[in-house]
Amino acid sequence: MEELLNDQEIHMLGLQALIPWLEGHGFVVDYVQPEKCAVPHVFALSGEMLTVIVAAADMYPNKGKVTEADKAAALQAANQLNGLCAVASIGLINMEGVAANDKELMGKPLKNGQYQADFGGLEYIQFEG
Repeated sequence: MEELLNDQEIHMLGLQALIPWLEGHGFVVDYVQPEKCAVPHVFALSGEMLTVIVAAADMYPNKGKVTEADKAAALQAANQLNGLCAVASIGLINMEGVAANDKELMGKPLKNGQYQADFGGLEYIQFEG
């Protein structure tokens, strides 16, 4: 039987895609919280401006969805630190499925699989009102 990644392992793959994206866009990653259930997940600096990031990853055809509670926790942390707050919604696709043109396999989180991230950038959020 095929072994599948659990939600925490999928989250880690998402973070592994997010960190190089941030660094490639001029951010210096200051801290990464790898536990999915502990928010925020990333503190990154762009110049002297801190951005507090909450991330979510999901398998093809979906992208990760950040809960309202996680957004609120990240916003509170950003506010306390006088920083910006952003959401990273990351989609992951199993490349074995791409090679086989098999949509079901594209969305299967197999252990020891090769994955590509679908991530278009950060979505900045702020308190309403």
